[in-house]
Amino acid sequence: MDYGRNIPNEVIFSILRILKRSNPGDLYYESYLTHLAKRGNSFLDIYHFMWEWVIENHPKRILEIGVRTGISLCQLLSAYIYYEMIEKIYLCDIFNDGYCTPGLVQMNLRYLNIPDSVLGKIKWYIGDSKETIPEIRAREPDLLFDYILVDGSHDPTDARMDLELVYPIVSPGGVILFDDIGPDGMNMLPVWLEFKQSCQDEFTWFENQDGKGLGVAIKK
Repeated sequence: MDYGRNIPNEVIFSILRILKRSNPGDLYYESYLTHLAKRGNSFLDIYHFMWEWVIENHPKRILEIGVRTGISLCQLLSAYIYYEMIEKIYLCDIFNDGYCTPGLVQMNLRYLNIPDSVLGKIKWYIGDSKETIPEIRAREPDLLFDYILVDGSHDPTDARMDLELVYPIVSPGGVILFDDIGPDGMNMLPVWLEFKQSCQDEFTWFENQDGKGLGVAIKK
């Protein structure tokens, strides 16, 4: 399995370039140009995976830990043609840096012409994921997500806790996506491998480090 390889870099950078005009203070576009220059055609990122996953699986229930300016969500939602199948989008972030806000995320989504009907399905959980994820589970104990992105705190203890918290709420056939496992990211590979070891047989696994590094776990 090598999800994302069917998505050309041009698709990813088109979204980044558009959002750069919407939000010129965000340096992700320049950062990704640096990754592309280093890796060339082998460059692979979570955004490539998102596009291919949506095209093939059309996730209905989406959870993100770590939203920042919403670029990951923008990439994810841009891969849909029809949005009627989306049921829930839950976004968890502390939004405490004085720059990133839910309003900024919504601005970027609207700049990409993501419909208001989709924005209306977003539920914001502002605070520490160690508190907000248990809150979600307590409120909706039967809720399972088809797509979960874990990209919040990059402290190893926090990141491992995030993985443990979402592990019980991924649906069969759903995916947990973990960012920054590589040396060009935040070197989170040990955290990912420890998590993988703890539930090896329950998921199909995939790792790639041709960029910032991504780990993928698909629930059997």
